[in-house]
Amino acid sequence: MLDSVSFTQRFINYDMRKTMDRNNRSGLPGPRPDGKSCRPGASIPAGITTAILAGVLVLSGCGGPKAGTVYEPSRQEEDLNIDMTAVEAARLERENKELPQAEITESGYTVTEIDESDVYPPVKTDDNGNALPAYLVNYAVRISNKGNDRAMIRPTIVVRVNDANGERISKSSKTFRTYILPDEEIAVAGDMIVHGAEPSQITFTAECEDPEVFYPTEQELRIPGGDSYSASDVTVEVLEEYAQKAPSAGRESSEGMSKGYFRLGELPALSGRISCNSGEDREAFVTILFKDGDEILGGETGRVMIPAGKEAFYTFSAPGPIPEDTDQYEVSAFSIARF
Repeated sequence: MLDSVSFTQRFINYDMRKTMDRNNRSGLPGPRPDGKSCRPGASIPAGITTAILAGVLVLSGCGGPKAGTVYEPSRQEEDLNIDMTAVEAARLERENKELPQAEITESGYTVTEIDESDVYPPVKTDDNGNALPAYLVNYAVRISNKGNDRAMIRPTIVVRVNDANGERISKSSKTFRTYILPDEEIAVAGDMIVHGAEPSQITFTAECEDPEVFYPTEQELRIPGGDSYSASDVTVEVLEEYAQKAPSAGRESSEGMSKGYFRLGELPALSGRISCNSGEDREAFVTILFKDGDEILGGETGRVMIPAGKEAFYTFSAPGPIPEDTDQYEVSAFSIARF
């Protein structure tokens, strides 16, 4: 490669020769090799020479890409790849990490077959395109933190469903944003729909947030316990043609479906009043258990905002039909964590 000075000099000489040739053809005098004009008293301005020199120096440092050149990822692209890899690794670590287990003292469920034949398109089908059988699982559990000196943070209920052969056919989880204070217990309820084989064995486990990852401050833990809430009796309103029947009873179309593919008007309405002795507005989970004596058959958990010093009226929709053997309703509440 030519050094920049010799290349610049050659470029200027070449440019001067071109100018002389052009001027000779037009009859005009051209510049001399010493940079002075053939006309007396004229010369190339210093600024123009400087500009030419600067342009040449810039060009001498540039070069086009060569054929077959392979470019490495930019630093920004490498950082993005590293970040996405870290995110995926963190997600897998969370999934595989064994979280602190919570004790479930009671549990129960009811399985009801539901009709999805008029749901279009079908939720799940067999190889021939026919809708698979569908089953509603309504469950409730009681979680205890008695005997512990630390609060349980954001408990998660994990539901595992097996068929009659013990094969896993479904799994579901539900997290509640609350803190179970020491020596307290809460009741929660949920539901899921299983397609295909009929549920035969259903098991429940509970886990909570790792306290090493997050643990609330003393101020954040100042939430009303379960004994701070008072509830009235539950009123249940069920359409006469729907009472104790399958969820599809009386359904004419799939329009206006609520969760579980039931029409909103067909779902039993659960209503009552709840209050809290806290001196400020409080948002709480209210759980209604369906029970046959001491046995839990299912239930429903909903959110209620309770004004300070007042009662709040709530109305929930049951997830499906009220279990036929239900002879009592148990109501409890627990505070929703703000952090």
